[in-house]
Amino acid sequence: MTRRHARMHLPFASLLAVGLAVILVASAPTRGADDPLGAAMKLYETRRYEQAARMLEDALTRIEAERRPQAQLVLGMIYARNADLHEALGRTAAAAELDYLDKLLKTRAEDRSRYARLHLAEALLARGNAAEARRHFEQARADPGIEKRYQAIAGVGLGSALWAQRDEKGARGVWAGTGGSAEIALARAAAQGSAQRGDTKSLQRVADDASLAPELSPRTRRYLIEIYTAAGLPDKALAVTRAGDLGMASFVERFKAVKGTAKSINLYDLALLTDLTRLYRELARRQLEQAAADARMKPSAEYYLAEVFSGLGASDEASTYLEAFLARPQTPVQYRERARVRKALIEHRMGRRAEAEGAWTAMAESGSDPEVLADIVLDCAEAQAQCAKVLARVGRVTEAGDGRRYQRLNFALGTYYLRKKDYARAISYMEAGRDKSNKNKIEANDPEMLAGLAEAYYRTKKFSEGLEIFFEMSKEYPVVRQIQEAMQGVYSMEHRSAGDVKIL
Repeated sequence: MTRRHARMHLPFASLLAVGLAVILVASAPTRGADDPLGAAMKLYETRRYEQAARMLEDALTRIEAERRPQAQLVLGMIYARNADLHEALGRTAAAAELDYLDKLLKTRAEDRSRYARLHLAEALLARGNAAEARRHFEQARADPGIEKRYQAIAGVGLGSALWAQRDEKGARGVWAGTGGSAEIALARAAAQGSAQRGDTKSLQRVADDASLAPELSPRTRRYLIEIYTAAGLPDKALAVTRAGDLGMASFVERFKAVKGTAKSINLYDLALLTDLTRLYRELARRQLEQAAADARMKPSAEYYLAEVFSGLGASDEASTYLEAFLARPQTPVQYRERARVRKALIEHRMGRRAEAEGAWTAMAESGSDPEVLADIVLDCAEAQAQCAKVLARVGRVTEAGDGRRYQRLNFALGTYYLRKKDYARAISYMEAGRDKSNKNKIEANDPEMLAGLAEAYYRTKKFSEGLEIFFEMSKEYPVVRQIQEAMQGVYSMEHRSAGDVKIL
C-alpha cells in the first residue's frame, strides 16, 4: 500500500480495527472516488456497518483479484463490529424487554396480554435462563386463551428449554408431540438447528420450502435465519435478513380492555438480536478465513479471527490464531499487547482465573496505552472479574488524561460498572467519554457505548435520555425499535397504562 492510499482510504486509527490493517496490509495503488472499498471504509469509520457491508457485498465479485483479499479482510472486520454492536443491543434489550413483558403479565385481568408469556419465555431462553423459560413455556402451552398454533410454538420452546437443561430425552419427546403443520415444523427445525441436533440437509429443506412463501412474517424470518446459520449457510441467512424490516413486531395483540377501550401491544423477538450476533460473526469468520489465504492479509486476518472465534465461544480456535499472531516477529506493539489481553480472557474462560487476572494486572501496571487498558477493563467486565489493581491503575490514567484520547477507556470503565450494577458510576464514565456536541450521533460515538449508556439510563429511570439515544440510532439500525417500544412501554405502565406505545 502506498502511504497516500493509506491516508485516503484507511483513516481509522481511532477505531482501532483498521489501524492494524493499515500497518500490515499491502495493497494496490490509489483508486478513484468511486472505489467501493474506500467508500465502504468511510462508512465503517462512521459506524454505519450495515451500509458498509452492503456496499462491499455488492462489489466483492467486481473488485479485481489482486485487491479482493483486502476487501474480504475489511468486510470481515465490518461484520465483526456489527456482531459486537448487536450483542450490546441484545443486553440492553434484555433489560427493558424482560421488565416490560413481566409487567404485562401482572396487569389487571382485563388489561392483560395473553401472548406476553410466550414472548417472555422465548426472551428468557435467548438470555440463557432456561429454568424460568421452561416454567413460562409450560404455562403458555397449557393456556386455552391463546391460539393452538401458539400453544404448539410454546411446546417447541419447551423442548429447547429442556435441551438447554441437558434433558435430551425430554426435549425430543416434547418436540415429537408438537404437531406437523408447516409453521410448527419450521419452528421445530429452528430449535433443533440451534441445538445442533438433526440432519442439516433435512432442516435446510424445511427452511427452503418455507422461504418460497409470497410473504414472510417476522417470526418466520427469525426461524429461517436460525436454520440457515446453523446449517452453515450464512449467505442465505443474510439474504433473509436483508429482505425484511428488522423493526417489525413479531406479533401485534389487539383487544378491548376496561370500559371497552381498544388496545394494541407490539411484541418482539428478543432472540432476533442473538441470532443476528451469531450470523454476523459467522459471516466475519468466513470472510476472514478467505482473506487469510493471502499472505499479505494473513497477519491481520489471524488477529481478527481470534476475536471472532472468541465471540463464538470457540476458545481452542481463538487460542490457535492468537498464538500464530503472537509468533510473528514484526507485529505492532499495541496489537501484540491487545492479543495478550485477549489470550488472558481465554485462559480465564478455561478456568485459569488467577493466571488471567495476574496477566491483566501486570499489563495494566506496566503500560499506559489507553486502547490496551480499555481492552483489559472490558475483558475484566466480560469475565466478571474484580480486577481491583487494574481499576486503580486505570483510574489514575484517566484522571491525568484528556477526554477525547481516553474516550474508549471511559467507555470500558462505564461498561465495567454497568455489569456491576453501579449505574451512577457507569453513567458518569460513559458521559465523560461521549462527544458532548454530538452526544447521540453514531459517527461521533461508539454505538456500543451508547447502547450501554441507554441501559444505565433505563436502570435509573431516565427514560427520555435512553429513548433519545435509540431514536437517533434507529435511523441506521431499525432493529432497535424493539428496545424503544419496551422502554416506552415500561414508562407508560409506571405512569399511565399499558398498550398503545408511542415512540419519541
